[in-house]
Parts: sequence; C-alpha cells; structure tokens
Amino acid sequence: MARLNGKIGFWGRIGSAFERSDIAGADYDDSGDDADAVRPTSTRYAPIRQAVERRVKSFLRQDLVSHLEIGFNEIFVLHYIEIAADKQGAEELEQFLQEFPPDSRVHWVKKLLGPAVGQHVSVEQFLGLDKEFSAEELAETDPFEEMLNQTARSVYRVTLHGRWESRPVAAEPAPVVAQPAPQEGPKLRLSVQDGKEAGPRALEIERFPAVLGSSAQADVEISGYYVSARHCTLHWEGQQLWLADHSTNGTWVDGERVRRGNRVALANGALLSFGRDRGSANHDRYPAVRAQLLNGAEATGAIATPVAPSASTPIAPGVAAPDSAFAPAGNTPLAVLSIVDATGSPRHDVLKLPFTIGRGTAQDYVVPDANQGVSREHLVIESIDRAGAVALNRAVARNGTFAGNQPLPERFVWRFGEELVLGERWANAPAVRIALRQVDVPA
Repeated sequence: MARLNGKIGFWGRIGSAFERSDIAGADYDDSGDDADAVRPTSTRYAPIRQAVERRVKSFLRQDLVSHLEIGFNEIFVLHYIEIAADKQGAEELEQFLQEFPPDSRVHWVKKLLGPAVGQHVSVEQFLGLDKEFSAEELAETDPFEEMLNQTARSVYRVTLHGRWESRPVAAEPAPVVAQPAPQEGPKLRLSVQDGKEAGPRALEIERFPAVLGSSAQADVEISGYYVSARHCTLHWEGQQLWLADHSTNGTWVDGERVRRGNRVALANGALLSFGRDRGSANHDRYPAVRAQLLNGAEATGAIATPVAPSASTPIAPGVAAPDSAFAPAGNTPLAVLSIVDATGSPRHDVLKLPFTIGRGTAQDYVVPDANQGVSREHLVIESIDRAGAVALNRAVARNGTFAGNQPLPERFVWRFGEELVLGERWANAPAVRIALRQVDVPA
C-alpha cells in the first residue's frame, strides 16, 4: 500500500508541473473563508450551474492554455456565453434566466474566470449569459465549443463567444517630437449620435487637425463599441476639409468606406459612420457624425468624396490603390468566387463592396458551419481593380488565411486566379478553398 501511495504521489507531482496556475484558478474548496468564491451547489439549478462552470473551467485549462502556447502575446476578449437546453432542461433554464437578472449572471461568470481576468481573459466587453443572442450581436465573435467525446449528450450545452486580440506591446519611450501648431480653420459643427446621450449632441471645432476617437484625450470623444482610441482625423488644407482614417474597424463617408491610411475630401454636410455602414440605428455600437461647415465656408469636395492620397497618411505598405474606373454596372458582378466548401463547389458573384466572407449569418458569402476553422467574419474584399482585390484578413491572429503554404498578413492583394485556403490550421474540420476569378473567365 505504501508503494501504491508513493506512485500516486509521484504522478500527482508530475501532473501538477504541467498546470498553469495563473490561468486555471483554484479548485473549489468548501473549507475556505472567502465569501466571494464560487462554491458547488445542490439547488434545483445545480445542473445549469455545473454545465457553465465545467465549460468555463475546460476553456481555461484546455482552450486557453493550448492557444497561449503559440499566441503567447494575445488575450481572449469574452463577449457572450450562450446556453442551450434540450426538452428535458428547457423549463428549468427558462426559470433560471427569469430568477437571476443579467447583471447577476455577468458577475457570476467573472468570478468563475478568477485570476485569468485581466491577465489572459478580458471581460470589459462581456455582455451577458443567456440562451440566445441575435446574429448581429454574434457577427463579430467566434464560437468556442467543447468537442465532447461521449455518446450521451449533456442536457445543457454551453458556448463561449469571443475573439483573440494581440496585447499592446510595451514600447520604449518615444522621443519627444515637436508637433505642428494647430491651424485656424472655419468653424465646423458636428452633430454626434453615439452611446453618450439618447439623442444627437452638437459640438463645434475650429482648430485643426482634430482627432475623433474613443480616447478621453481625443479632440472629439466618440463613444462606440467599434470606435478606436484615435479613429480618424479632420484636416483643413487648401480651403478643403479632409478626413484621414487610422482605425481598426473603419470609417465610412456618405456610405463609402475610407481605406485605412488614406484620406478623403469631405463635402459640406458629409455623414461619417464609425465601425460599419449598414443603416444600423444602434449608435451605441456604430456612431454617426454629421459635419457642417459654418461661417459661410464651402468645401469643394463632391458628395462622392473621391479617395486622394495624403502625404501625412501614406497608403499602408503592400496595399494597392483601388481603380475608381473599375466599378459595377447595374447587377454586373465585379468578380466571381470559385469555392470548395463542406457543401460542394458553390459559386458566388461579388456584386458590391465591401464583400464579407465567414460563418456569420450577416456575411455576403456564408461559409457552412461544418467548416469550423473559418471565423465568423474571416475575410473582407475591400476593393477590386483589373489585377485583383485588396482583402482584409480578419482571421490573421486565429486560424489564418493561406496562399499555398504561406500565411497571409492582415491586408494583402488577392490576384485573379489565386487560390486561398481559409481555416487551414483547424484540425477537426475541413478548410475552405476559394479562388478569385474575373467575370469573363469561366469558374
């Protein structure tokens, strides 16, 4: 017996050497005095609580640890937790959600995540635990589902929704550079609709450049889920108002997206949209700003706001400028996608830009759920010219986009005839192969 106990102790020490105590958190212990700790329960909701606790614990000890072995400088941003029940547990789940309000559920999940919060998991954008969320809410997330190798399916199925983001790298203090003195310009009135107030609010500026963004240090603070700290900058040059985009999620001017690193001339009364331009009235997530010149100043820019290169905001390296003459006529496709996915070999016409590709239901080409390695919004075709397309690779930090065996960067030029592979790193599901073809070339 002593020999057996010695073997158990030896293997226990070996196992503990491979645990990440900073991620997994402490095991449940009823003997402690910590009033804030999460303890087992024997109430009627025990199966629901145990399903959520088990999935969170599994995520911390398996999914998170596995990802950080490669993406060591990344953090998981948790958005939602979805719980589904079969017929046996549906009534109990409904009662559970009615008894405990949304803020209580959020607080409980944060306790479950323990020391991982702030270190490996961000809960700043965690919006709740519920049985369902809209397709629009889940469009910006990836689902993290547990692959259960068991014949009996659990009464409750829990899915974590979120995304991986790179941590900001601590940089050496930048040398102090003299900034150009602010320039006087015409008085500009901005009518802002965002998450700060129920209705629009009016602001006036007359010194340029003026930074718009979510940072408190911005000249005009814009509150929104997809607004960057320094989202865009307004300039006054040559008796013309200009907008330069520096954002992650994009800026739209009168319905046209401004490519990052470029700037456009603004017409008087131009409408600026932040994060997405799909006619959404949800200004908490997608703010809108109307820019109106006062003092009789007139901007010469056309309503279409043609894209013009800027010396102060150069085009990102490796990204081709769009050919404005290459535009769709009526319903004529800009290009054709030749695809091999889990359903077979479908073909999709690219009729508008931007054109999105992914498993989210809001995408222009919805990838089948069986292709699990593809992100909810995996790829965005931003512009097309006679050589090919400029594409935004939103899955660059996840399961990736490949040309041949080479992973592609965040933005790249997709040549006509070139085949891409989406989700190649995902071992448990087939990848998607997709080629961009000209309209007059048979798919």
